[in-house]
Amino acid sequence: MGSYVIPNLANACRVLALVAESEQGLSLTELEQRLAVPRTTTFRILQTLCQQHLLEKHGKRYLVGAALFKMSCQLVSTSKLSREALPFLQRLTLATGMSVQLVLPHAEGALITEVCDCPNPLRLAARPGTLAYFNCSAAGKLFLAFLHFDALPELAAQGLFRAQTPQSIVSCPELRVELQRILGRGYATDDLEYHPDVRCLAAPIRDERGIVVAAVSVTAPASMFPRQNITEVAAKVKKTAIDIGLTVYRPQLAANQK
Repeated sequence: MGSYVIPNLANACRVLALVAESEQGLSLTELEQRLAVPRTTTFRILQTLCQQHLLEKHGKRYLVGAALFKMSCQLVSTSKLSREALPFLQRLTLATGMSVQLVLPHAEGALITEVCDCPNPLRLAARPGTLAYFNCSAAGKLFLAFLHFDALPELAAQGLFRAQTPQSIVSCPELRVELQRILGRGYATDDLEYHPDVRCLAAPIRDERGIVVAAVSVTAPASMFPRQNITEVAAKVKKTAIDIGLTVYRPQLAANQK
């Protein structure tokens, strides 16, 4: 069986696995040392993977690329979470008239994996595979609050906080205040922070341990989602997130509540 193995293809698979496991990416030197293969070979493998968009180079470090994100989304879409969540997302779209997304935490932001578009002809919701910035997306801020509250300086140093609009919060002290509000009310908003005329709201999905593992997010034009409707919409989004969490991670409890 070993005679059929292509060594450099095997090395490329090892590169992908190593980079995917590293939150901050890996440099050529680090990969060369871990692979124990010649530097020129490692470099050629990296160039090929970047050309295919499986990896991306940022400065001297290699990170997961867009094509690998999309493949991961396709895998996620077949997972139990996506399968079980989809009917709830569809019902929430009908109940709110907004586009609804299932979002997963990622080392560099919020990864959108499922989208249920609203009937509105304006497609405002980002497509599956999109990685939204931590600091100015509703789901991104939610993950910062529940998963990365004490790591804001490190994330800022990595350049992961971006100013998309004048409303975007980029400073760690201001973000910390915002995250405390999110922890207190149990949901996060993007109040014209990612796009100037769009408002979003996200609530956490928790697993059987109570850990936030995903989020439900709704998106609509600000004219269709005024501030005075936030409390009402938040209640619907939070209920959907709770129902998904119970159905996927605590099915017996969910069955008893029916």
